[in-house]
Amino acid sequence: MRDSVAPDPVAAESRPAERWIDILLVPLVASGLPAVVLAIMALSGSRFRDRFGIDPFSNYTFYAAMAGFYLSVLAAVSFLLLLRGKKTGRVFFGKGRAIWSFVAVPAGILLALGAAGFLSLLPDELQQEMMEKSAALEPGTIVEALCLLLVVAVLAPLAEEIYFRGIMLRVFERHFSFALSTVITAIIFTLVHGHLFPVPGPSGLILTGILFFLGVLLALLARAGGSLRAPFAMHAAYNATLMLPGVYTLLVTQT
Repeated sequence: MRDSVAPDPVAAESRPAERWIDILLVPLVASGLPAVVLAIMALSGSRFRDRFGIDPFSNYTFYAAMAGFYLSVLAAVSFLLLLRGKKTGRVFFGKGRAIWSFVAVPAGILLALGAAGFLSLLPDELQQEMMEKSAALEPGTIVEALCLLLVVAVLAPLAEEIYFRGIMLRVFERHFSFALSTVITAIIFTLVHGHLFPVPGPSGLILTGILFFLGVLLALLARAGGSLRAPFAMHAAYNATLMLPGVYTLLVTQT
């Protein structure tokens, strides 16, 4: 009779929580639910609107799909880590070096203000082009603005930092240098946001360059802070700062 060997808890704990397969598995799993919901609503058309009072092509629909995607990313990551005996908070949001979390918020605000200031110096035609491309999803009411703010300033930074700086950067670092891993991750982070495709030409290149720079800074913060707390704080501050002028304008015009 062969002796059974009990699993070594120390060895199990030392195994990396994130793996190569997660880079493909997480977005594939996460995109399923929002895609199904959007497909059903689009195919239902006016019947969906008449029955539930919701326009299948309204901003709320797209905001809900975005929120569903980011929540699905968080759920997929948590489930995979649970199968490996890990906890998401402990793996990605350990205490680290707290000082970087305090630096991250003002850095995110300053970067957003700098990006907005730089874009304001562009020729009027480029600014008009960027405004027209993004107008489709711009909030038209306070409620829409608050929903979008929740998505872009909380859910998006949380899910994206876990995926890009938590999973992808750490996996790449086990095989490449930190510098190369940072560049690769920042490029993928930039292309996923897709500004270069709907906004081709100089304006798209400028937006792409700003996002690439942001991706590099977030990777540096993740390494310096030893946790995703700092990059999450910076990412959230950056997104919120870019949105707040629009929210303020809505508050002024609708009150």
